[in-house]
Amino acid sequence: MNTSPINIFEKNIQQLFHVHPTLAAQLFGMSQNERYEVFIGKDPLDINMLDMKTNEFLYTAPIADTKNFMNEHESKERMRFRYFFGIGNGVAIKAFLKAAHVQRILIFEPDPEILYIVLNLIDFSEELESKKLVLELSNNMDYPNAYHYLMHMEGKIYARLFEIEVLSDYYYRVFGEELIKLNTLLTKTIETNVISHGNDMIDSLWGIENHIINLPDMIKSIPIKSLADYKSAKTAIIVSTGPSLSKQIPLLHKIKDYVTIISVDASYPILERNGIKPDFVCALERVPETAKFFEGSSPEFQKDINFVFVSYVHMKTKDAITTGNKIMVMRPNEYLKYFDLEQYGYIGVNMSAANLAHELGIAMGIKNIILIGQDLAFGDDNSSHAEGHVYGENEESVDGHEIYVKRYGGEGEIRTTKYWVLFKNGFEKTISKYKEMTTTINCTEGGARIEGAIELPFEKAIEQYVDYSFVKEKVELKYATPEKQKEYTDKYIDKINFWIEHSIKHQEIVEEIFMEVQEECENYIKLSEENRLDELNMEAMYHTLDQIDKVKSMFDDDTFADLYTSVLQSYILNLEIILAPISLERAETDLEKKAKMLKWIMNHRYWLFIIAGGIDATRTTILRAIESWPKELRERIVKRSKKEIEVDLEKYEALKKRLSENQIFVEK
Repeated sequence: MNTSPINIFEKNIQQLFHVHPTLAAQLFGMSQNERYEVFIGKDPLDINMLDMKTNEFLYTAPIADTKNFMNEHESKERMRFRYFFGIGNGVAIKAFLKAAHVQRILIFEPDPEILYIVLNLIDFSEELESKKLVLELSNNMDYPNAYHYLMHMEGKIYARLFEIEVLSDYYYRVFGEELIKLNTLLTKTIETNVISHGNDMIDSLWGIENHIINLPDMIKSIPIKSLADYKSAKTAIIVSTGPSLSKQIPLLHKIKDYVTIISVDASYPILERNGIKPDFVCALERVPETAKFFEGSSPEFQKDINFVFVSYVHMKTKDAITTGNKIMVMRPNEYLKYFDLEQYGYIGVNMSAANLAHELGIAMGIKNIILIGQDLAFGDDNSSHAEGHVYGENEESVDGHEIYVKRYGGEGEIRTTKYWVLFKNGFEKTISKYKEMTTTINCTEGGARIEGAIELPFEKAIEQYVDYSFVKEKVELKYATPEKQKEYTDKYIDKINFWIEHSIKHQEIVEEIFMEVQEECENYIKLSEENRLDELNMEAMYHTLDQIDKVKSMFDDDTFADLYTSVLQSYILNLEIILAPISLERAETDLEKKAKMLKWIMNHRYWLFIIAGGIDATRTTILRAIESWPKELRERIVKRSKKEIEVDLEKYEALKKRLSENQIFVEK
């Protein structure tokens, strides 16, 4: 190949080492290109490569092909995030990175040799340093990596516009199957994680309410940090309630004294009936139905078991435990971190009780974690749960679930649900993150494959990982001292008083802006009805846009984001996904600018309404929750009234309906 100055490659690799050392090391170890011959013409755009394996050129005509691609994709120049399969000759990518609106371009390259060649020819060091350009090999992509690259909030907002772009037909011809596989992975990653936000704020408010109700009891429970002193077995068994559990109970009974047993809530009554006392039981659902797993439990059996409850479990669940130890733990949600009670957090980043159990085992430093009953799929007989499950073996019906994933063992596919896929993804993220610390062995012997977990029959895993010389002892954990409990109580009282005052102040600001925007919109509607839109005042419209941006900037404040994102994110994300295409519309003439601004303002009325309503709902929930506290705690809460405004609820319910149908509109 024609060599370019060596300092270009050195500059690129130096920056790549900072952001992706594994890829940098791989490319740095390449001394020359072997598969591709490079042709460089006099024109800077005239760079081509010949694949000597297939005898195909990367481009038919590099200059014309590059210019045509850039012209055909001109409409995407306002996209903040762009995704490419293959870097091509790098020329178009370098040009796209200069676009003012681009925040990040991700390249998934199927052949590292092409990256090696391009990084020898074009200086991307600044873009790599700023992370405006991200490079990855497509065959390195799995769900944890896809989640890492795609799941920032801005990426989710533009999820509706997601597309993998391909610079050259060469990639389709030579790497077509890999492209299809990558596109499927990235699309499913976006879909499942946007779904994970839910579609309303009720669940989040319910969680806030339960957490605040439970705060006095949480302070009196065992701090999760005390588990650092627990000397566990090297191997833990996580017991879930998939259809395969029944066949594994006899083996579990034989080893129960030599392993740490962590049960999910639904497995607990099954273990009790079989005389297997777990060391830990995990529950995280906020619904009262979870209490049913414990309400029939014998107080004698509960004794000495450690029940690990997320701090927003329903009170009925918590109160069903009468003799066991309670460990109330906060998940790493921002509004929970706000309370600054680190001794009681933070685990439970993923979505199921089994995910929580897995994270608990890792937090305790357990070296080998064995999963049983973790099917994450329907059984071949269409059953959803194990025999003896409280809510029945067919609690979940197969009807309406047409999602299929790779089967345990890797041969064929098996039917699952979108929620079980989220749980599966949670396992895969955690396994990938902690693979140097903990080995996860999936002994379910059925259901869905969990990537990253070793698959073994339960009997063989017992032979390999269970140490019979270790006989576990009673778990002794420490409660916080009375002095510490008082300190923690004072802290959460102060935090709640601040939250209440903060909510009033910010709701008043949002409502004032909302009324101002509403007044302007009524004027726009009147002008539209009278065919006088040409009279729109650009200066007034810019002022209204500034007011909207004032509210948007609230989310840049860490405290505001911590306190309200969990409640607002589902609605705001769905609305922002709908609004994102407006921001990308091209507007050159004054008339086009007015039309774009008008559409943007009109569609933000309901956006503002939701934010004000979400803040109000949060405060109302807090005030309702503290009514369950003892009188001496309630009397320490400071309340004041808020300025009220009148809102036409009927009009904004109509707006909500139209937006929920994904209609971008300007009212006439």
